[in-house]
Amino acid sequence: MSRAFGPRFRRGYAAIGLALALFGSAQAAILDNSIALDAVYIPALSLTNAKPGDTAAAAKARAAMQRLDAEWPALRAALLKDLSGKAPAQAAAARKTLAQVDHALAEARKAMAAGNNAAAHTALEDVRIDLMKLRSAQGVDYFMDRLTAFHEPMEVLALAGNTLKPQDLTPAKRAETEKTYAEAHALWRSVEQNLPDPKVYQLSEAQQAQFNKGMADVTQALSRLSDALRGTDNAALLKAAAAIKPPFARTFTAFGRYN
Repeated sequence: MSRAFGPRFRRGYAAIGLALALFGSAQAAILDNSIALDAVYIPALSLTNAKPGDTAAAAKARAAMQRLDAEWPALRAALLKDLSGKAPAQAAAARKTLAQVDHALAEARKAMAAGNNAAAHTALEDVRIDLMKLRSAQGVDYFMDRLTAFHEPMEVLALAGNTLKPQDLTPAKRAETEKTYAEAHALWRSVEQNLPDPKVYQLSEAQQAQFNKGMADVTQALSRLSDALRGTDNAALLKAAAAIKPPFARTFTAFGRYN
C-alpha cells in the first residue's frame, strides 16, 4: 500500500535537501580557495628548499613569496569565511589557525630578508600542516591534505636513508623503520584511492602528466623499500628509503603555479 506524505514531511525533506546543498556549496568553496592558495603557496615552499648558493633558485623563491604575499589577504578572507562554519567553536578555530598562518608567513618573510631560505622553508612547512588540521577537524576532504599526511612518515624514511649508515641499522632501528614504512604505505594507499579530479584541481596537461608520473614513481619506490625490508642488505634498504622523496616532491609540486 502506498503511503501519502503530508506537507509537514515534504517541508522537512526540502529543508534537509537545502541543508545538504548548502553544505556541499560550502565544501566546494573551501576546496576552491584551498586550491587557489596552494597554487601560490607550493612554489614558495618548494623554491625555498633549493640548495644554498643557488642564486637563480633564490631569485625565484623571492618572486614566489611575493606572489603568495600579494594573494594571501584575499585568500585569507575567503578561507576565514569558508572555514568558520556555523558554530562559534569552528569560527574560533578558523581564526586561530589563520593567525598561525599569518605568523608563519611573517617568519618566512623575515628569514628570506636575512638570506636564510632554509629557515623560510621551515616556517612555510607549518602552513600546510596547520590548514590540514583545520580542514580535517571540519570534515573537509581535500586531496592535498592526504599528501601532507603522507609527508611526515615519508620524511622520516628519507632522512634515515640519507643520514644513516648500514651499520646503524640495528634490529631495533630496522623494526622502527618497518613501522614507519607501514604507516607511510597505509597513508599512500589512501592517496591512491582518493585521486583528485584534474578539472576541479585546475591541473594543466603538463601538471597532470607530472602528477601521474610522480604517483607511479612513489608507488614503485615504496614497493622497492618493501622488498628491501624483507632482505638483509642494509645499504639497499637505506637507498630505497631515500628514493621515496624525489618523486613525492614532483607529485606535490604538480599543484603549484610557477609562472
